[in-house]
Amino acid sequence: MRFDRLRLSGFKSFVEPTELLIRDGLTGVVGPNGCGKSNLLEALRWVMGESSPKSMRGGGMDDVIFAGTARRPARDFADVTLTIDNRSRRAAAQFNADDVLEVSRRIEREMGSAYRINGREARAKAVQLLFADAATGAHSPALVSQGRVAAIIAAKPVERRALLEEAAGISGLHVRRREAEIRLRAAEANLARLADVMAASEAQAASLRRQARAAAKYRELSEAIRAAEARLLHARWAAAQEEVRAAEAAQDAAEATLNELTRAAARLSAEQANAAAAMPGLRAVEAERAAAVQRLTTARATLLAERAAAVQRLADLDAALAAAQAETERERGRAADSAATQARLAGEREMAERAAAEAEAARGPGMAAAEAAAVASTEAERGLASAVEAHAALLAEARSARAGAEAAKGRAERVGAELARLTRERDAALASRAAQESVAAIAAAEAEVERLAGVAAEAAEAIAAAEAERRAAAGARETVERALTAARSELAGLSAELAALERLAAGAAGKVKGRVALSVAAGFEAALAASLGEDVNAEVGAGAAGEKPVRRWLGAAGEGDPALPAGVRALAAMVEAPVELARRLRQVGVVDGVPEAALLAGLLPGQRLVNREGALWRWDGFFAPPGGAQGAVAESLRQANRLAELKAAVAPAKARVAEVEAELAVQKGAESAAASAEAKGRAARAEAERGREQIAGRLAGLRAAAAQAAARVEAMSASIARLGAEGEAARAEAVAAGAALADLPDASAAAGAVAEARGRAERARAALAAARAEAAGVERSLAEARARMASLGREITEWQGRDAAAAGALEALRRRVAGLGEERARLVSEPAAMGARLGLLEQELGAAEEARGQAGDAVLAAELSLAEVDRAARAANGAVADAREARATMAARVAHAREGIQALHAQVVATFGIAPRALPEALGFARETVEVEGLAARLDGMVAERERLGAVNLLADKELGEIEAGLAVQKQESGELETAIARLRGSIGNLNREGRVRLLEAFRAVDGHFRDLFVTLFGGGAAELRLSESDDVLEAGLEIMAQPPGKKLQSLTLLSGGEQALTACALIFALFLTNPAPICVLDEVDAPLDDANVERFCNLLDHMAGLTETRFLIVTHNAVTMSRMHRLFGVTMAEAGVSQLVSVELREAERLVQRT
Repeated sequence: MRFDRLRLSGFKSFVEPTELLIRDGLTGVVGPNGCGKSNLLEALRWVMGESSPKSMRGGGMDDVIFAGTARRPARDFADVTLTIDNRSRRAAAQFNADDVLEVSRRIEREMGSAYRINGREARAKAVQLLFADAATGAHSPALVSQGRVAAIIAAKPVERRALLEEAAGISGLHVRRREAEIRLRAAEANLARLADVMAASEAQAASLRRQARAAAKYRELSEAIRAAEARLLHARWAAAQEEVRAAEAAQDAAEATLNELTRAAARLSAEQANAAAAMPGLRAVEAERAAAVQRLTTARATLLAERAAAVQRLADLDAALAAAQAETERERGRAADSAATQARLAGEREMAERAAAEAEAARGPGMAAAEAAAVASTEAERGLASAVEAHAALLAEARSARAGAEAAKGRAERVGAELARLTRERDAALASRAAQESVAAIAAAEAEVERLAGVAAEAAEAIAAAEAERRAAAGARETVERALTAARSELAGLSAELAALERLAAGAAGKVKGRVALSVAAGFEAALAASLGEDVNAEVGAGAAGEKPVRRWLGAAGEGDPALPAGVRALAAMVEAPVELARRLRQVGVVDGVPEAALLAGLLPGQRLVNREGALWRWDGFFAPPGGAQGAVAESLRQANRLAELKAAVAPAKARVAEVEAELAVQKGAESAAASAEAKGRAARAEAERGREQIAGRLAGLRAAAAQAAARVEAMSASIARLGAEGEAARAEAVAAGAALADLPDASAAAGAVAEARGRAERARAALAAARAEAAGVERSLAEARARMASLGREITEWQGRDAAAAGALEALRRRVAGLGEERARLVSEPAAMGARLGLLEQELGAAEEARGQAGDAVLAAELSLAEVDRAARAANGAVADAREARATMAARVAHAREGIQALHAQVVATFGIAPRALPEALGFARETVEVEGLAARLDGMVAERERLGAVNLLADKELGEIEAGLAVQKQESGELETAIARLRGSIGNLNREGRVRLLEAFRAVDGHFRDLFVTLFGGGAAELRLSESDDVLEAGLEIMAQPPGKKLQSLTLLSGGEQALTACALIFALFLTNPAPICVLDEVDAPLDDANVERFCNLLDHMAGLTETRFLIVTHNAVTMSRMHRLFGVTMAEAGVSQLVSVELREAERLVQRT
């Protein structure tokens, strides 16, 4: 299939009919941004079945219709037509009758879109399958839109599997498998629903069977219950008749008993009335006598209380009289003490008054003497201060002169000592051995610094040599690592392919039991599959006795079989198989291509010819083209051969990996040794540098110490000169101070004047103190006398107040004692009188209690007699009541028995329609006596058994027949669904097997092309594809590993932007080489590439255009890419919102230029 042209009308910005010619080679589409270049790619995707408005950069599919501009109205439809050259007949079978296919899609606003193929309406799915079978479509990786390269780079490995599926050409296979899976799920859902319906029907049928059995049991029990009810009702009716007769007899007996008991009760009632009439008089006498006893008892208790109160009052009066007399004595004593105290206080007050008068008289002279002593003391103190001041001035002047002389002398001595010390130290420093040793140490340190600098330089040379060796070893190690990576990658690829083929082989072995163990030479798999077909799955050898018959290769002698035509090789020479297949294989010939008619005519019965492609010619004229059901068998044989090859190749690959790993260990050892030598050199250099730094530091210290010593000597010389001058000045100052001290006057006369003045001052201070002490004593005595006089006056006043209070208290006590005496005299005779009255009351109370006891005994006897009569009367009345109740009970029993007979009669009539008497004759049972309780228990048991049956469906038999008829129809439908599901599962399995085979083949092919194209694009390096994330190739992801020149093998995502873009381009073109699409659209793929990579990209495009029949449509802005195109289409927008297409045939233009 070849895409020839694309016509657009009303699609987005292409409002006018526009035709884009798609020719062989490279067709470029150029134009400024926003002019509508990408609309061409979107039109191509839209006509191939794109259904997502978002992919069309719109909110709805109507957005692809020209929306109008300021100068042009909007269109109501859009139409895109793709013209395809189908002379190769690669389209689907229903479209292969035409050499040219025109696929068009037309959309009308708000009415949806419609597809047509050569003018005939087609479904969208048919259009999508048409392009999918041609390895292209709306979502084909061959349509690389803007950002598609970045999407491939950023895609997950599982998402990249779609690229591999496109290369394998199984996109249409996926669609068919998806449809089959949808139908399978629908069929399984229908089967599950049918199973649920059948299960419900089976449950309903089982329930109806139980209901039918319950209905039969119900009918049987109902008949038995009817007979038992009749017998029980008749027996109860007869028993009720007997019960009526017995109840009437009992009722007569109860009536006679009631009459007798009534007469006895009347007699006892009369006796009870007589006894009760005598009781009030006896109780009145008892009450009067009890009241007299109570009155006398109360009077006795009152008299006893009064006598006790009188005795207690006499005792209280005696105690009060004693207390009043004692209080009177105490008050009289206090009055005597008060008189004595007042006399003493009056004497003390007179003495205090005399002392106060004496102190007042001595107060004036004392104060005058104290003032005169104060004046004399002041004068003496002034004289002492003047004498002390004069003496202190003389002493201070002498001390100052003496101190100045001593200080000058001491300073001169100290300066002389310091001068001598400094002179000694200077001379010692100049002549010391340390100075000489310091010079020698400095020279030795300088020599050591130079030696260590030489050692560091030698170490640096060793480091450079070791570093060079390490770099060389690292380069060798990287080379070996790359070789190891390649070896491991090869081993991983072989192992992955081996594991995948082993899983496929295991799965096939599990699905096909007993397949013949065959081995066929490479290239003859299709021939063997065509010759054996499905017979390859038959078992070999005779089966066990009694085993179910199956297809088998039993083997047969073939000595007389005819030979194959001359020049034809027998297939048996290329096949290793069990002997049972030998005869079949010897009669199959292998030819190249299509055999001639003469050769076919020479075939004898049983013989057949096959070629390597899998075509079959049989002796009877039958011909089978390659493919069909034999394709899977051939593929399994190829997989078996490939499995053997892989098993043979894995061991050398592992050996190569081990060999390279050993070499890598050697190189790593060399690199480690070089690195160790380099580290040792660096350590030696560091040690030398540290030693040099230490010696240099010590040298600097020595030099500083020498400079410090020289400076110290110089400083000491300066100090010696300074101290010499200071010593001369100090000695001169000491001489001057001694002369000034000798010129000072004598201070002894001033000291005598100070002593005399101090004596006078001390005598004046003593006289002043004595005068002041005497005056203070007089003042103190006067104050004390006055205070004592005031205190004594207050005490005398208090004692006088106490005397008045004591006189009042004595008068009160006298009156109280008189009153208490009178009251005691009045109460003394009362207790004896009260005792006499109490004796008389005791006698009267004894007589009253005796009379009350006699009256109480009479009442008690009468009450006992009355109680006995009452009990007898109550018993008689109770017996009468019981007799009446018994009579009523018997009457009720008779009435109840008669009602029971009537109820039984009515029940029998209602149930059976006859009287109870006629039941035995009507239902055929004897009139014998029946045990009612036993019969009722049996009837209850039967009724309970019938009740346990619950609600019974009496139409269960009819409903069961209808359900069983429906079940038969459902079982037939279930069988049909299971057959359909088995067919669908087989179809899906075949599609999966075919998909795995084609996907593995595509992976190998794409991987090979990708490796070559990567090297071509990058000018070296290596790359590979890996299957990851799943063992099933249909679910595995596609991982891209790349190693640009000078770098290590790594994942695509770790490369730079330009490297990623070139690697993705290599993958896209590898897919083209594997399963070339009719068209490839590259929309600004070269945008992220620099000029050098653009050249490589264009070279690859030229290579791909010459190698495949793919037609390339390239949208670009790059001038280098434009110059490499075979033709250019320019998209312009002369009018806002309206795109136009112009073209230039660059090859024709070049030829015209060359001719002119």
